[in-house]
Amino acid sequence: MNVQFFLVAPPGTEPAQFMSPLKSVLATAAVSALLLPREGHTDASYKVLAKAVIPVAQAANCAVLIEGEAGLVKALGADGLQVSGDIGEVKAAIAALKPHHVVGAASIASRHDAMSKGELGPDYLFFGPTSGIRDPEQREMARWWAEIFEIPAVLSDPLANAETAASEGAEFIALGESLWAASDPAAMLAKIAEALKVAA
Repeated sequence: MNVQFFLVAPPGTEPAQFMSPLKSVLATAAVSALLLPREGHTDASYKVLAKAVIPVAQAANCAVLIEGEAGLVKALGADGLQVSGDIGEVKAAIAALKPHHVVGAASIASRHDAMSKGELGPDYLFFGPTSGIRDPEQREMARWWAEIFEIPAVLSDPLANAETAASEGAEFIALGESLWAASDPAAMLAKIAEALKVAA
């Protein structure tokens, strides 16, 4: 199975700056999911961003995942929630949202943590940072997880480009900072898609 794209919006981004590159990227390659990080936003600005992004992404068959409270998923019409908290928070989100919404578990601290969260039945495990340099230990955990377990792995590589992007066997590769910082994000995504053989 070929790797799929999972995009991470820039922290603190505003719709005025984000909508044009987002639309061009979504028109370039198949994108399975888009995460809207809560970092850098007030409650009000985060809701404004989500309300602008969600219908555009969903129209391109791209699921939108948010961070925060489970109730916000339903209020905003998002597709799911990514949880960076402990096992209790993952369990609570799953109870509140599944099976009608997606729940992802992030901030995986160890193999034991991965297995403990995986036993709860999230839709995916997110390995690595949403921004900054890729983490060799997280890459190794993603590879290990993808080889053994059925729950999909998302490997985050925020600074990836066409030469360095690698899924390590994970079902999804998360792209972020370097993509949005490119002079032409759509062209960069096209090159990464070609390198990884991602379907258009």
